Amino acid sequence: MLSLASAGAATRNTETQKLVSDYSRKEPLRSGIFSVLAVRGSDTLAQYNRRVRMVPASNVKLITTGLALKQLGPGWRFTTTLAYSGTITEGTLNGDLYIIGGGDPTTGARTVCSDPSVKTFASWRALLDAAGIKNISGCIIGDPRFFKRPSHGMSWQAEDLGYNYGAGPAGLNFFQNAQQFRITPGAVGQHPNMDVIYPESPWMSYANYAVTGEAKSSNTIYYINSEYCPVGEFQGSFPSDRKSYKLEASNAFGAYTCAFYFYKYLIQGGMEVSGGYADISPEGNVRTDLLFSDLGTKAPEATSLKELGTSRSPKIRDIIKDTNFESNNFYAETLFNMLAVSIYGKADRELSCKAADELLGNMGLRTQDIQILDGSGLSRKDYVSAEFFVRFLRKMESSDVRDAYIASLPSPGSKSTLQNRMAKAPQEIKDRVKMKSGSMNGVLCFSGYILPADGNGTKTICFSILTNNVTGPSSKVAAIIDEILVSLAQEP
Repeated sequence: MLSLASAGAATRNTETQKLVSDYSRKEPLRSGIFSVLAVRGSDTLAQYNRRVRMVPASNVKLITTGLALKQLGPGWRFTTTLAYSGTITEGTLNGDLYIIGGGDPTTGARTVCSDPSVKTFASWRALLDAAGIKNISGCIIGDPRFFKRPSHGMSWQAEDLGYNYGAGPAGLNFFQNAQQFRITPGAVGQHPNMDVIYPESPWMSYANYAVTGEAKSSNTIYYINSEYCPVGEFQGSFPSDRKSYKLEASNAFGAYTCAFYFYKYLIQGGMEVSGGYADISPEGNVRTDLLFSDLGTKAPEATSLKELGTSRSPKIRDIIKDTNFESNNFYAETLFNMLAVSIYGKADRELSCKAADELLGNMGLRTQDIQILDGSGLSRKDYVSAEFFVRFLRKMESSDVRDAYIASLPSPGSKSTLQNRMAKAPQEIKDRVKMKSGSMNGVLCFSGYILPADGNGTKTICFSILTNNVTGPSSKVAAIIDEILVSLAQEP
């Protein structure tokens, strides 16, 4: 098989190449940056600006999930451990119960692969029952130390951090470290009403500086929060004629929330827990009050505690499928963290970047050609070319995790981020397209595979179509990309 460089030197004058060349000279793509590469075997079916490094948005998840599958294996699972300090005497734990997170992003989540929180809590309660624990004289403590702080990417934009897609993972998480609010309008010029939907957060104080705007005005509500203080702030404007709106926000205290909900579960199940609930602060102290993270006793190392047992997450192939179908930033960032843990035994963002570079290098890919600073693509400092994506996709296609990887990618029209894509295309073509979308302001990208109609794997098309700095309506850009994809699928 020819290399991409060789294939590119003899690009056939395909119908798709003509289409790409035509659109590159027209608006809305002409005034932005447009990049395409589509390869089938040794043939290059279309190319344009193939080596230009561009902001790929969530197309980065193709790399994150592929590396995680190869490095960890499709059947790998996250582990959460229950352990305790003190002693167990006559059914009473005279000490604290620790929920030691191992990074599981699915705890309390509401995705296809995740278990309901009550099922997870029942498995934890079974560990207590097996140890003969009927009451706890200390605290339920959520331990998030498995992942090093900060949980979010330092190159993420501040405006993203208050939303659920800007929530970063800790060692122990709950509900993807997100929180839902119900917003309803007040009188024009007055504050709108803000109500917590889920999860509860009695430790939080909320400052409402938002206003109710005129009818038909824009909804610009946003939320500001921080892991350093249990205070959330609402800003922006909410239209007076809108009935309600569910704001999907981030929760900076995932481990604390997990401990709180397990505490409630045990209390409601008849167990006495006299010490309440707590987490471990950034300073390493057990804190029952989030306002005083620098006070309290020093938390013991997890290795010094007495283990009761573990629970395990869904298999990573199922987590990866949810990641790519839903474009789940939280899951992607957790997988990115695990790359470093698997190689270096610990996680922080610099090590995750180093691990990704090492693993890509092991695949024979030039990491000098890209810059990846996170696992989700939320960073605008990520830069990847269409050529690099195609090279990576071809490597994954020939790997031993090929089937699990391609199965993790949605098709247009499926219940996913692609539900409205290629709406006019024949179903037979949509079923053969497996790809990942990526979008943010001015950015729209699609990369993946077009499987052959006759099932001959040597005819699989690997493609990447990237657009940046396009200020026109994204619907017009998407329609152009849909047309290019249909043309590729019909190439003889």
